[in-house]
Amino acid sequence: MKLKAVITAAAPGQRHILHQTLATPDNRRPTMGEFLLELLAEAVDEIGIVIPSGDRAPFEALFAGTGRRITLIEQLEAKGYAHAIHQAREFVGSQPFLHLVGDHFYLADQGPISALTAELVRLHAAEGCSVSAVLPTREGLLPYFGAVGGPALGSKLYQVETVLEKPTPTQAERELVAAGLRQGHYLCFFGIHLFSAGLMDILHNHMEASGTVPSLSYALQLLARQERYLATVLPGRRFDIGSKYGLLQAQLALGLQGKDREEILTMMLELTAR
Repeated sequence: MKLKAVITAAAPGQRHILHQTLATPDNRRPTMGEFLLELLAEAVDEIGIVIPSGDRAPFEALFAGTGRRITLIEQLEAKGYAHAIHQAREFVGSQPFLHLVGDHFYLADQGPISALTAELVRLHAAEGCSVSAVLPTREGLLPYFGAVGGPALGSKLYQVETVLEKPTPTQAERELVAAGLRQGHYLCFFGIHLFSAGLMDILHNHMEASGTVPSLSYALQLLARQERYLATVLPGRRFDIGSKYGLLQAQLALGLQGKDREEILTMMLELTAR
C-alpha cells in the first residue's frame, strides 16, 4: 500500500524555497519541489503541500505538468510548524503518512534519493510504528534542529524516549545520550518522518482541549509515551536551504557527487587563493 505524504512549506522563510533551482551534473536546473517529488517517487501516490494563505497560484504553476496527485492545503493563520502539519489532518485521514519539511535538500550517499524514504517505509512495515530519520550532528548545530535520545536497538536504530526542540549543549548532554555516537554529537532530526495517525490525534486533542498549538517536539514526546516510536540513521545528508549559505552548500554537495567534481574543486581552490 502506498502512503500519502505531507510537505510543509508555509512558514514565512519557506514560501519561496520549493521554487529555488539547483544545477545538476546533467546540466538540468530542477526546482527544489521537483527534488522532493523525486524523493517520494516510490513511496507515495498522493502528496499534500501546506502552503501560505493566498499563495496557491505560484504553487499550482510550480507543480503543473508533474503528473503527480498533489493537493495544496492553505494554512490560513501562521501558527507554527505543528499547526501546519495539523492542517493536513483531513487529507491523511486515519492512516500513517510520510512527512517532509519543505526547506531541506537531501542527498543519498549512493543511488537514488528515493531510497531514503523507501527505507523508512520498510522500517514502518516491519515495526508497525512511527519512524523518524535522524543524523548524528555536532553540538554546535543544536540551535537549528530538534533532537532525540533513547537506547540503541542496533547500529543505526534507536527507541525514542526523549524529544527536545533546539536543546542547549547542557540539556543534550544530560538528556539525549545515544550509544555509538562521537563525543559532542547528538541525534538531530533529518527532516523525513513516517508518522502514525496518533500524531494527528495528539495535535488535535491538545488544540481542542487547550485552545493552543503545542510545539511539534512536545507532541512527539507525547507520541513516544503513548506508542512505540523509533529513530533511524539514513545513508544520506540533509542541507537546510533556509539557513545562511544553505543553498550554496546543497549545490556544492550535489556538484561534488557528480562528474564535475574535479572542476568544482578547482574553482573552489581558485576562489580561496585570491
